[in-house]
Order: sequence, then C-alpha cells, then structure tokens
Amino acid sequence: MTLSNREPQPLAVVNARVAAELRGLQDRVERLEDTLEVLYQNPAVKLDAHSIGTLQDIDFLRQSIAALSAYLEQLSVTASTDGTVCVDDALSAVPLRDMAARLRGFDETPARPIHAELF
Repeated sequence: MTLSNREPQPLAVVNARVAAELRGLQDRVERLEDTLEVLYQNPAVKLDAHSIGTLQDIDFLRQSIAALSAYLEQLSVTASTDGTVCVDDALSAVPLRDMAARLRGFDETPARPIHAELF
C-alpha cells in the first residue's frame, strides 16, 4: 500500500523514518570524526585550541544525533493507538542529561553550542 503525502500516516512510522535519517547522519559524522582524528594524530599537523574545540563539537554532534535517533525509535515503539507516548520511557534511550531535560519539557532553554575550554 502506497500512501500519498496528503494521507495521514501513523506517527510511529513517521518517527521511525526520521530516526533512520538521523542514524544515517550519525554514521556520516562518525566517518568525518574518524578522518579528522587521523589528521589530528599526524605529528606534522598542529592544531590550535579552536580546532581542538571544533573536533570535540563534532563528537558532541555525533552523540546528540545518536540520542535523538534512539529517542524517536523509542517513541515509535511505545506510542499508544491514540498517538500518545510516555516520554519518560522513551527518554531512557537518551544519555545526554541536558537534552533529556529539554525533551522532557523541564528546560525551556534552547540547546547552545558547546565549546570546550582547554586549560
């Protein structure tokens, strides 16, 4: 059965598609991170503090994408027939505390870029 864009679709199916897209992005960011790590380990390459912070941001992005993907997958699995979900059950898949608080609705502060401080 093929659904047109105008026909309602189950939220669980839509969430699963978004989760799959996020997993694909996670894989691409992980490959980028691996490539940059090889460059970082090259003794001929000298990185400044800003560059190192950017590398750490890439790791944070990878973790965030993975957490969102897992969250959406859990929402898809736990959605009831009326479309409601238990957010706490789905948030068990999110290891990032600040993100979990925002997704739970406890923290209205939008996610901010995190730049590592090097001592």
